[in-house]
Amino acid sequence: MMMMEAVPYQKVKKEMGNYAQYAREETTGNYAKYAAVPDSTVEAPSLVEKPQNISNIAYTLVSDNIGADQSMWDIYREEIAGIESQGDYSVKGGYNDHYDGRYQMGKDAKIDASSLLGYSLEHNAKARESFRNDRTKQEEAFAAYTVKNHDYLTANSKKYKGLSLAEKLSVLAYAHNQGWSGANSWLKSGMVGTDAFGTKGTIYSNAVKEALK
Repeated sequence: MMMMEAVPYQKVKKEMGNYAQYAREETTGNYAKYAAVPDSTVEAPSLVEKPQNISNIAYTLVSDNIGADQSMWDIYREEIAGIESQGDYSVKGGYNDHYDGRYQMGKDAKIDASSLLGYSLEHNAKARESFRNDRTKQEEAFAAYTVKNHDYLTANSKKYKGLSLAEKLSVLAYAHNQGWSGANSWLKSGMVGTDAFGTKGTIYSNAVKEALK
C-alpha cells in the first residue's frame, strides 16, 4: 500500500476554514450532508483519532453512508488508485487529459462530489492544478463521489440494494469507470461497458472483488 503524507491537524483545520470538525445532518436521500461545528464546541484531537494519512472526513462519509469500515475502504481506494494512476496524486491524464489526480476524477465527478462536500470543485486549469496538489481534497472528493454513486444506485436499482457490502463496493468500482447509470445498466443486462480507451468497467469491479476476498 502506498504511504501518503500525514495531514497535520492544523493544516486540516486551515483547509476547513473556521471549523474543526464536521457533524452529520440528516437530509433527503441516502447520504448525509455535513454541517460545520464551531471550533469552540470540540477539542482539537477529536478530528484525527489515529495518525492516518487520509482525511477523516473521507472515512466518515464512507462509513456513515455505505457502511464500509476504514480497512475495507483502504482496500477499495488502493485498488482504484492502482488502476487509475498507480497511486500518483499529481497525475493528469485520461481522454483528452480531462482527469485529475490519484483517482482520475473529471469535471462531472467533481460536480457530484462537491454537491455533497459543500465546497466547490471547479475544473478550470488553475483549479485542476490546485486539486492535483491537494491530497486531502482528492480523498474527500473520491469518497463523496463514491457515496453519490451509491445513493443513485440505491435509489434506482433493486438488485444493487440486495447486494452484500463487498458486492456493492465491486459495483461502485465499476461505476467509477462507467458512472452510476452504466453500472445500473450492467446490473440489469450483464453487458459490459468500456471507456474511451476501451477499458472495461469489469477491470475495476473484478479488482475490488478479488481484493476484498
